[in-house]
Amino acid sequence: MSFFTHLECSVPCGAPALDPQLARRLRDAFTRGPGHGLLQLGAGEAGVTIPPTFSWWREFGAHYVTALCTLPESVASPEKASVPPPTSAELDSLALSAPPMTGAEYLTADVLQSLWQELDAAFHLELAESKSGVQDFLKRRNPAWNLVGRVHFNLAENRKDEEAPHP
Repeated sequence: MSFFTHLECSVPCGAPALDPQLARRLRDAFTRGPGHGLLQLGAGEAGVTIPPTFSWWREFGAHYVTALCTLPESVASPEKASVPPPTSAELDSLALSAPPMTGAEYLTADVLQSLWQELDAAFHLELAESKSGVQDFLKRRNPAWNLVGRVHFNLAENRKDEEAPHP
């Protein structure tokens, strides 16, 4: 199946103007491509007040960053791993939850999956350009991001516990 996606960053008519610094960051990111723009929204603009359409796209980008932060230890390091997209059902649900916006009628699970792949590619490119690890890269974008720590449990028998006898 072939389809074309184009995600453009613009403030709708009648909407309040964006903060000039925010507008510059978004313009610079989206100029590099939709994946870079979504990465900026999802990783860099957490907690920033933005119009509802931008907020919806920020949540999409943040969904990617959250998935990146929670990659299991068994997966290759996040620097090399590809973050798998949500399921088709999840992407369908996301598409249906989009606020009114220009082009919303073209928003499908396939389009969102393509944008997820662009987001993944943008992350890997920007991470390489930053010459840092994932943790530092995300923390520089926004201190709210933190890789989930690895928790290890060591099991030991308690020979005095009659409820849990040892073999």
